Order: sequence, then structure tokens, then C-alpha cells
Amino acid sequence: MRRTMDDYDLIGFAVRFMMQRKRILSVFLKGRNLNLADCIILMLSIKHPEYNQEKIGEVTLFDGAIIARSLKKLENQDLVTRKVDKSNRRRKIVQITETGKEFGNKLMAAFKDSNETIYSGITEDELEQLDVILAKVYTNLDKVKIPDSNK
Repeated sequence: MRRTMDDYDLIGFAVRFMMQRKRILSVFLKGRNLNLADCIILMLSIKHPEYNQEKIGEVTLFDGAIIARSLKKLENQDLVTRKVDKSNRRRKIVQITETGKEFGNKLMAAFKDSNETIYSGITEDELEQLDVILAKVYTNLDKVKIPDSNK
């Protein structure tokens, strides 16, 4: 029989990892009137400068109202702008500003520092294996069939 990782191990890891990230985020968001959703959208805009609001919704699973409110706050703080998509004038591409890049770079540096601690004692080979394994698991997430509770 094939051994599988216990759900509680996965959930425990995911929750602890996200709580660490949330603690780091709270330091950066304090006094900025931003929340976790705003920060996720900001960081996604840094990583994917071609994304429009619709694509952000697909990736984050946030509804349109949350995205619109977040983008308005991010624009008001000069962290992002919305530009008309040349290929579809009804869409707006979310672009990061210089201020947004600076904020994002500081946040990513804090995450990188925390990763040094998280991954301490793990060899380069083990990290490469972890990358490969997590990439496979991530791909497999999209293949999961959600059961129909009516059956």
C-alpha cells in the first residue's frame, strides 16, 4: 500500500506557514489601511504585470467586489495603477508603480529572511527535491475531483 501524507500534517504545515507570513505582513500593513487581500493583489501584480482584474479574480478566487475595493485602496496609496488593455479596451491591466515595487521588495526581503530560518538545516539537494515535489503536488491540485454531495 502506498503511503500518503496525513491531511493533518499538510494542514498543520500550511496553517503554520501562513501564520508566519501573516505575522510578517501585519508589520508591513500596520498603519497603511491595507489588508491581506490587498497585499495578495499587490504581490500578484508585481509577479504578473500583464494581469487584468478578471485574471486576478481567477487566480485568487476573490470576487469582483473585493478586487475592485482592493485596487481602489492600492491606487489611492500609489501602489498600483489600472491601464486600459490595448487588445480589449473594456479591460484594465493592473500595473505596479515604483512605490508599489519598493513596498513589495521590502516585503519579499522580509519573506526571504524568514525563509533562511525555515529552510535552515536543509541541503541544496533537499531543497531541489522539495521544489520538484511541490511543483508536482501543485499541478495535481487542479486534477482533484470535488465530490458531489448529492450522490
